[in-house]
Amino acid sequence: RTPATAYSKSSLERHKSDGASPATPTATKPTTHMTRTPSADLSLIGSSTHSGTPGAAGGSSHRGSAGDMLLHDIALIMEETVLLLERLADEHGSANKKRTVFLINNLDQIICIFQERRVVGKELNKFIELLMAQRERFVEEELLQNFSKLIAFVQQTETHMVTSSAPVDVNAHVVENLVREFSSSWKQSIEQINRNVLSYFSNFRNGMEILKQVLTQLLLYYTRFQDIIRKVW
Repeated sequence: RTPATAYSKSSLERHKSDGASPATPTATKPTTHMTRTPSADLSLIGSSTHSGTPGAAGGSSHRGSAGDMLLHDIALIMEETVLLLERLADEHGSANKKRTVFLINNLDQIICIFQERRVVGKELNKFIELLMAQRERFVEEELLQNFSKLIAFVQQTETHMVTSSAPVDVNAHVVENLVREFSSSWKQSIEQINRNVLSYFSNFRNGMEILKQVLTQLLLYYTRFQDIIRKVW
C-alpha cells in the first residue's frame, strides 16, 4: 500500500457505518522539477539576435552599399554639371571662340575650388582633362585667326607627303609669300594674342598658361614649316 493512497482506520470505519461507499481516493502525483533544455534557450537567443540586431557582416554590407550610392551620386552631379556648362556655352554659338573661353573660365574656377578644398581623385582629374581639351581648342582657334595661311600650308603639305609616294610639288612663290608675311607680322600677331588672353581669362595664372601654350604651338608650326622647305629643296 503506497503512502499516497493510505487512509486511516477511523476514516474507513466511519464510511462503512454510514453505508456509503468510500470515495475513490485521489492519487497524488509526486512533484517533478523539469529542467529546461539549454539548447532551446540558445536557439531562441540566436533567432532573436539574427532577426533583431544586424550582424557584423550585414552592417559592413550596408556601409558598402551606402558608399556605392554616394559615389554614384557624385558621378551623376559631375555629369550634370558638365552638361549644364555646355548648354550655357551654346548660348554663345557652337563655333564661336567665346564658347571656348566660357568653358575654360568655368572649368578653371571649379578646379581652383577643388584645390582650395584639397579635393583629389578622379573627380578633379576629370575636370582637368576637360580644361586641357578646351585650352587646346582655344590655342588652335587663336593661331588660325592670325596665322591661318601658314597653318593651312603646313597641314596640307604634310598630309600630301604622308599619303603620296610621289615627290611633293611645292610652289616656290607661295612659300616666299608665306615667309615674307610671317616675318612682317609675327610680332604684331603675338601682341594681339597676348591682349586677347589677358582680356578673355580672369585668372592670370590660367591666362599665362594658355599664352605659353599658344606660343609653343606657334613655334612647332613654324618648325614644321622649315622642315618642309628643307625636304623639298
